[in-house]
Amino acid sequence: MATTGKSVELTIEGRVARVVLSREARRNSFDTAMLEEFEDTIVALGRARGVEIAVLTGKGPSFCAGTDLKQLEHLTADDTLHWQRRTGEMVERWTRLPLTTLTAFNGPAIGSGAVLGLASDLRIAADTTWFTLPEVAFGIPLTWSGVPVLTAMLGADRVKRALLLRERIEAKEMLSLDLVMSVVEPVELGTETERVLRLLLESPHLGRMMAKGATTAAAAAPGFSTNLYEPYLAAYGVATRPAGGYDFSKKDGK
Repeated sequence: MATTGKSVELTIEGRVARVVLSREARRNSFDTAMLEEFEDTIVALGRARGVEIAVLTGKGPSFCAGTDLKQLEHLTADDTLHWQRRTGEMVERWTRLPLTTLTAFNGPAIGSGAVLGLASDLRIAADTTWFTLPEVAFGIPLTWSGVPVLTAMLGADRVKRALLLRERIEAKEMLSLDLVMSVVEPVELGTETERVLRLLLESPHLGRMMAKGATTAAAAAPGFSTNLYEPYLAAYGVATRPAGGYDFSKKDGK
């Protein structure tokens, strides 16, 4: 089974589903149409019989640049808050899928794009991958339920540092922080993905599903709150962000 949308591609082969973010010209960043396609993809995965594992990756040299800033330029304040609620709910729904989810980071993951990738149960990365969280530069908070997701993984102090200083976290540091479990050369990412899939498929789906539920409950995290963002006046921050915005090409993320 394969369903190819304009921005999100879903392919199901036996027990494995593959989800590819496919908006390469915009570094796989999300606009409204892509958000709707990803929401539909989550519904399809939840309904697909026999599917046990979902692999998430991006097309081209980038994994995901988060929200397309050109999209935000045309949103009203009410539209922006609606967008934030939907994206937060999308990440939560991805996290709670009754499947084992695996992200294969094929390149840079920026802001909420990093959040989406990290929300999977297991994560691997090409050594060209790096993270940065530039939202503070726009006068807005990290959305897409990013704060609870990252805080559960790294602790509040480390997350504040990444947000306030807009640090660029390279692949090796991602590995040392246990954000990913392996880092390989880009040409080896497909091979590493298949290796992890083989290990997963050696155990029954029921056992993996129960283990996922138990560990999530034990950690009591991430503590999603899709209504968290309204007090931040994020729409105001978008409307008043500095002219010229943020230059993602700078190596130091500043």
